[in-house]
Amino acid sequence: MLLIVFTSLALAAQPTKRAKDFVRGGNLYKQNCWMCHGKMGEGDGPADGAFQTDSPALAKRLDPSQQNAMVRVILDGRGDMPSFSQTFGKEDAKRILKWLEDPKPVREPKSKDDQGNKKKKDAKRRRKKRE
Repeated sequence: MLLIVFTSLALAAQPTKRAKDFVRGGNLYKQNCWMCHGKMGEGDGPADGAFQTDSPALAKRLDPSQQNAMVRVILDGRGDMPSFSQTFGKEDAKRILKWLEDPKPVREPKSKDDQGNKKKKDAKRRRKKRE
């Protein structure tokens, strides 16, 4: 019993690294959708002309009452649009739709290597200032 309590406390104290829903939705869109639907969801992606049907403009045009149907299209695909059910789940599909309500550019999350390189560059810069 004591082990369970300590384990629970240790896990609860760990910070989460997951991005906010809007940012995660934007990053997922950037990774999976922009090639057809455009960088900001305007239907002007570079792969748009490669298909029989045009990629629809989605930004600020989605009906919230149709969210479940839109999630199904994202996960199951329709027409020229592929299925993304093997890539992410229902909650992430909702995050993409949330981002499309008012899309704004998002930054890629920094990797640990990027953060380590930044620390090294900052330390080098500080050393040069002292010289």
